[in-house]
Amino acid sequence: MMKKNKIWITGSNGMVGQALIRNLSENKNYNILKTSRKNLDQTNQLKTNNWVTKNKPDTIIISSALVGGIQLNAKIPADFLYQNSLINLNIINAAHLNNCKKIVFLGASCMYPKLGKQPFKENSLMNGKVEETNEGYALSKIIGLKFINFLNAQHNKNYISIIPTASYGPKDCYDESKNHVIPALIKKIYEAKINNKSKVVLWGTGKVKREFIHVDDMASGIMHIIKNYNDSSPINLGTGEEISIKNLASIISKTIQYKGKIIFDDTKPDGIKRKILDNSKIQKLKWKHKVSLHEGLSSQITEYIRIRNKIIKK
Repeated sequence: MMKKNKIWITGSNGMVGQALIRNLSENKNYNILKTSRKNLDQTNQLKTNNWVTKNKPDTIIISSALVGGIQLNAKIPADFLYQNSLINLNIINAAHLNNCKKIVFLGASCMYPKLGKQPFKENSLMNGKVEETNEGYALSKIIGLKFINFLNAQHNKNYISIIPTASYGPKDCYDESKNHVIPALIKKIYEAKINNKSKVVLWGTGKVKREFIHVDDMASGIMHIIKNYNDSSPINLGTGEEISIKNLASIISKTIQYKGKIIFDDTKPDGIKRKILDNSKIQKLKWKHKVSLHEGLSSQITEYIRIRNKIIKK
């Protein structure tokens, strides 16, 4: 009987962690190990190392992180840098010390230089300053990626760094203090409809462009890379498609059937003007996303309404 591959999803309660578990649930070759912030403090080096020593995962996908939108990133950058650096370094180091076969480090598109040529190619990392509103988080991800690179070079390992574009989907966060753009827009526009508001005011100009990937496609892409990518250099994971925030808000408004005005407050920050990844590497691996943005948004709006109604009934 073939031995199962023990795969540790380090943030199993999060949106990405849950998507990976859904993807792996029917794969009998894997034994899934799950942890969350409640049962393992990954900022603690000793606890993290002891857990890895005891459980001996073959593959680790680092999906745990302190995350948030532009407001929270700008408000507590020191927390984002410190906590995420500890999480990344502790897990990677423990995995290396315990001879884990495969480490999969998940970076973020905010790691790329603010003024870098777009679509962002993997070799442009660290060729300029990152966007200020995400700096703490971006630097923690760069530290994790460089640690992976150094271990690969120093110890002849084949650990992987994957840089995904912004994800959305089931289990997304709707907390206004820390949510990202898609759940923030869905919540704001739906609440405006329910409360008969004549307008919705959104941050920025609406002109900036963003790339999004449904979290189930992200999980699919991660697993495809693990199986088919044998290079030690970083690899982007994106759709190759982008949309302006104005058009994104328009799609959400039409899907929700909100009839009021969408107004943009250009005194508030936009963040980087454009953010799209070069996906030529993953195209060569013959992977493509399946969930269209319209389909994904419709599904997420339905989920938000269900969650909201459930809370109201309580």
